[in-house]
Amino acid sequence: VVINSQAFGSNGTAQAPFNKGRTATHEVGHYLNLRHIWGDTPDCSGSDVVADTPNCAGPNFGTPTWPVVTCNNGPSGDMFMNYMDYTDDAAMFMFSTQQVLRMRTALETTRSGLM
Repeated sequence: VVINSQAFGSNGTAQAPFNKGRTATHEVGHYLNLRHIWGDTPDCSGSDVVADTPNCAGPNFGTPTWPVVTCNNGPSGDMFMNYMDYTDDAAMFMFSTQQVLRMRTALETTRSGLM
């Protein structure tokens, strides 16, 4: 994973709502075989191929208030707090259990050179 310092600014220059490093977390997730939680489709047909993340109609933005229910995924709704969504950094705080397993599998197979 290569991160260009010019893309992230210098010490003390990051500004809200993207000032907590979640963009790097999100991009490393892609590098370790994760997809966006909505499956990159503009409707409920997409999937991130991870069983414990509910389908959602598309990306979430800003700092949503729980629950955000799309695709009949209630009562918990969209997992907008997931690093693989598009919410503000302050709203993101987790990978699901199955996403962690998917990343570990990537580290053991396609990205084993990192170990």
